[in-house]
Amino acid sequence: MSEALRIIRRHAGSWQTLQDNLLDMRAITSLARVVGLQSANLRFQSSSLFVDPSMVKQKIGSMSREQLAELLLLSWHPVVELEQLTDASTKEALDYWQQMLSFFERRKRLSAGPFETPGSMDSPELARMRVLEEKAFTKRLEELRIEMKEKAGEDKRIEYWSFVRTSNFPQTVLRAQMVSFLVSYGMAALDRKREKMFLIPRDPPFASRQGSPLSYPIPITKEVVLSRAK
Repeated sequence: MSEALRIIRRHAGSWQTLQDNLLDMRAITSLARVVGLQSANLRFQSSSLFVDPSMVKQKIGSMSREQLAELLLLSWHPVVELEQLTDASTKEALDYWQQMLSFFERRKRLSAGPFETPGSMDSPELARMRVLEEKAFTKRLEELRIEMKEKAGEDKRIEYWSFVRTSNFPQTVLRAQMVSFLVSYGMAALDRKREKMFLIPRDPPFASRQGSPLSYPIPITKEVVLSRAK
């Protein structure tokens, strides 16, 4: 770039015609455009964290051993770490546990009130808290299948929403979940007829291959349940 400007400056006094000056201006405009493109390229490289390899090589060559070692420690991120038990770390751990207050002393700082000893709970209480099921899951499925068969009657099928829907929304969601297991386990079939769905109870023995190979996403919201009730 400097060489091109030097040549233009050296011959600037020789221009005599308008065409010579226009060519001179065109050359200077082209050089200015090159400078603008170089500036845009530098801005792009700086925004993308681009570093010229030659500049990096020159920078590393001018650094001392101490600076290189410090740079290595700052940029080193090992994926594996090896720790070992030493006398110093064992003594530090022993001192830590010996100086730690007991559980009851630390509990006093929390103002948690009197300490209650652990008690016991029976099965009905656990069932009331929904920690333990009152009935086995398979037994509940069988009872639901028998209920479906009784309500299906001679038609041997029942409309999905008329069987699943109850006056209690959480109970409706639970019945829909249980019905999905019946269909998956082959204990019932789901038949879709246009806008309606029908449940068909099956008699034992059941086979897993009788389960539905398809998935039917059925939205169950309060709005959907109310619309089906109408």
